[in-house]
Amino acid sequence: MPKFQITFPDSTEYSFDLTEDLVTIGRISENMIELQDISVSSHHAELSANGGDYILKDIGSTNGTRLNGKSVAPDEEHPLRDGDTVMFGKVQAVYASENPADASPMPDEEAAVAVAAESSVQPSDFVNASPFQTKGKKKTDSGVGFLVFGIVALLASIGAIATVFMMKAP
Repeated sequence: MPKFQITFPDSTEYSFDLTEDLVTIGRISENMIELQDISVSSHHAELSANGGDYILKDIGSTNGTRLNGKSVAPDEEHPLRDGDTVMFGKVQAVYASENPADASPMPDEEAAVAVAAESSVQPSDFVNASPFQTKGKKKTDSGVGFLVFGIVALLASIGAIATVFMMKAP
């Protein structure tokens, strides 16, 4: 018997056996498959039996239905094959057929075409070749000034303490 393996955005998974001739899918409890997700319309889509498999039809949902990554137009019928992925809003469903021989064929392989650049210029230097910025040396005279001031203040305080200790009582 055909099944839908449902995966919600929070990674919760459910499996639904498709046994009826007409299966309704939506957010409210009137539907045979109830998908409690805000991205699913109250009456989102329908599945109708066709031999051993089902035909998918979006019934005017707000966030749309996608079959194998392609948008499904409202009221347009699409036969499902084993392994098809259907998105109802943000809820993913994978169709498992009774007839795995009718699985979706692999897409034709497309050869990649390499095209040479029309022009190229050798860089004069590789200063900007790194993706990371280099830190420049900051030369500030204020740092040296604070250091000299600190040393002078330390020497003055040591001299004052030494003077206090050398004083004699009257």
